[in-house]
Amino acid sequence: MVSKAKRALTVLLTALALLVTLTGCWDDKSLDTRTLVLAMGFYPGPKPGTIQVDFEYPTPSGLASSNPTSGSGSSSSTPPFDVLSGIGNNLSQAFSAAQAKTSRDLYLGHTILLVFSTKLKPDGLRRLTGALNRIGTLDKTPFVVASPAPFDKVVGVKMPQEEFPSLYYEQLFSCTTCSQLTLGVRLWQMTDRLLTPGVDLVLPVLTPTPEGPAVASVAIYHKFQYVTTLTPKQTTAYGIAAGMSKKTGLYLPRYWQADFNAVSDTSTVSARTQGGSVDATVALKVIATLQSLSTGTESARQLSVLSKQLSKILAGEVLQFLDTTQKNDTDVLGVGRALSWSNPQAFSAIPSWSAEYPKVHFTVKCMVTINKMGDLK
Repeated sequence: MVSKAKRALTVLLTALALLVTLTGCWDDKSLDTRTLVLAMGFYPGPKPGTIQVDFEYPTPSGLASSNPTSGSGSSSSTPPFDVLSGIGNNLSQAFSAAQAKTSRDLYLGHTILLVFSTKLKPDGLRRLTGALNRIGTLDKTPFVVASPAPFDKVVGVKMPQEEFPSLYYEQLFSCTTCSQLTLGVRLWQMTDRLLTPGVDLVLPVLTPTPEGPAVASVAIYHKFQYVTTLTPKQTTAYGIAAGMSKKTGLYLPRYWQADFNAVSDTSTVSARTQGGSVDATVALKVIATLQSLSTGTESARQLSVLSKQLSKILAGEVLQFLDTTQKNDTDVLGVGRALSWSNPQAFSAIPSWSAEYPKVHFTVKCMVTINKMGDLK
């Protein structure tokens, strides 16, 4: 992953360095008058009802140090990126306040990361989401994360393989073979969840640490209201329940100290009304590769036992996760959406899905297929 990230960083920033040396037209303005924003952060402003918007952008020294032909290397004392901030009653005012601090036009066409503070009020998140989707130069593909940390801490965390944190997250969320769970959420996916009845928002949580950035948990929302951040264990259960597992590792010490890797799964969520209540079923098909076993070799009986135990354990963990979502009234798997698709009349007849979801009866069906040690399928 590191080498791919380095190559991606070099290619993109070299291209940017070459672009800003050329003249031409881009929205009728030359490229050297642009400030190319790579990441944006959205936080509560100092006064009630205001928001602060932060813009991360590459500095000339950052562009030069990434250009192999520049000869400047990476020894410059100038940081490779800088941050502009603006405060206003809405996104437009905050953008204008930040724009007034630079002679170059802030350009959002290359933005690849959006950071939403977990301290944002529901109305602020709602207004920001609507405004972002109306910006012509900003496409709907930037990755979106939640964070409890200030923006300068988020983008300022040191990473040995990257100079621009936003590029690191582009690689992290795009690489399904590099991360255990495919937690990446695009802006269009965030908007879709916020506007679709019967499903709530989930965002990966970005936490700066002394060892680097951590993306090991998700934030769950009730409509536009941030509710809580799941633990890493609960996040893994969410990833499995949502069919997002790619490389999850599992360990069964009670059964021949069995170690599993490359655990991947598919998930199907269905719902129906019965006797005035809603029954939901989560069906999981899991494939796990047996990495090691204390006996050294595996038998058909051992694989059968391990398959049954893994199925039981995973089903139990998913049920515990679903219980957490019901206690917090956050339908992150989209049970209501599944019901509205299969039986729109039944879903419409429910007075309040928010009041109904905590009462849904869940059944989790899990079938685990185990590849033997040495099996590369």
